[in-house]
Amino acid sequence: MKFSPLAVHCASLCFDVIQSNSFKELSHCEIEQFYEDIYGLIQQRTALWPEHHQREHEFIDSVTCGVLKALHICRDKPQARDAEWLLSALESRIDFSIKQLH
Repeated sequence: MKFSPLAVHCASLCFDVIQSNSFKELSHCEIEQFYEDIYGLIQQRTALWPEHHQREHEFIDSVTCGVLKALHICRDKPQARDAEWLLSALESRIDFSIKQLH
């Protein structure tokens, strides 16, 4: 399967978090606290202007929530920390986010 550059970027963000020594000790509340950082990184990567365009905010928000969901799953299920699964899940979320806005 071919993955979009944004899916690769989001998977990389996830692996940066997952590979930290403290990941397995993070609570789900602590994972949720990554929202603003992840949102900002996705906004930078996409070069969108969410402060000026509501649809762009909704897209970035949806993708950010997808990244957080993937982190929650990886926290609970170490077997989910597979690159193929993570890329597929994030690509699906990106596709969903695009379709949701049309």
